[in-house]
Amino acid sequence: MFKNALRQFRHRFDRPFMVMFETTLHCNMKCGYCAIWQNQQPEDKASRERVFKRMDEAAALGVFAWSMSGGEPLMNPNVPDYIERAAKIGFFTSMPTNGLALKKYAEACVLLDQLEVSIDTLDREKFRQRRGLDGLPTILSALDYIKEKGLPHKLIQINAAVDESNLGDLPALAEYCTERGFLLHTEAVHNVVRTTYETADVEVGNEALDRIAASLLDLKKRYKCVRFYTDYYKFYRDGGFSKKFPCRSASHLVNMRPDGSIQFPCAFVSKYRGLPEMSLREIYESPEVRQLIRESPDMWDFCKGCKIGCPYEVSAYRNNPWTALRSALEFLQVV
Repeated sequence: MFKNALRQFRHRFDRPFMVMFETTLHCNMKCGYCAIWQNQQPEDKASRERVFKRMDEAAALGVFAWSMSGGEPLMNPNVPDYIERAAKIGFFTSMPTNGLALKKYAEACVLLDQLEVSIDTLDREKFRQRRGLDGLPTILSALDYIKEKGLPHKLIQINAAVDESNLGDLPALAEYCTERGFLLHTEAVHNVVRTTYETADVEVGNEALDRIAASLLDLKKRYKCVRFYTDYYKFYRDGGFSKKFPCRSASHLVNMRPDGSIQFPCAFVSKYRGLPEMSLREIYESPEVRQLIRESPDMWDFCKGCKIGCPYEVSAYRNNPWTALRSALEFLQVV
């Protein structure tokens, strides 16, 4: 990471910081605020060797972080091998998972720098209603397994997608996290736009968002485990990406598809794809990608109103050093 920091400094931090590898677009949950499970389509998956080569290419390019995402990442049986390889290379590694297969792959998952498990509520019936199946006992059992077996882990974070319907359930979730030494990451539900299908409108309005933010700030005062990003909530309330705060996904986030191709400008909308057999350097030096990177700060129509977390993170680091510093301090729970 130190070597890559020097690479980034030499290039004025004008290179990708992070890879978001969508290991699969399939999912075994049916969350009410997500439509990906309704659009299960056949997909090509990259070979292990192709993914390993992508990791080497990313390290050579100066990338700091590698995130496994989806869909549900653990539906790709090679993910444990990818976690191990990324950890050995020295990336900061993270992965969100719904936790249904966590016990099966626990020994690999604890190698992650940040293992993120999605739980919105400890109310079993409400969980079933929000997530589409009765999976809470399985997920909690997997987390207990990690603790009971004494599996060494760096950080386990519970991701709670928040709207007003589960706001009252968060204190119990914070208690649960406190007892087990987990972090609780809270993020308001938002729309995710994909070019391949339409999704339901689940956006939280500003009045509701203000109530949610006030409640979460109070929760953070009461429980040290709660992680709350002040600038992100302001970004959400201000309407997401704009010309004043443009998305930097095209230039600073490597959006890798299940087949190993690299999609631009982001993982959710495709204007161009670098082929799986092309190296990252070839892709980022291609005329098509250089042009897209030049165009991206001016915002395409589909960018407006987007509030997705990964593009926000790399954009915050690129757009405003002070926002990046505050976010880092909140990540470390210094403030």
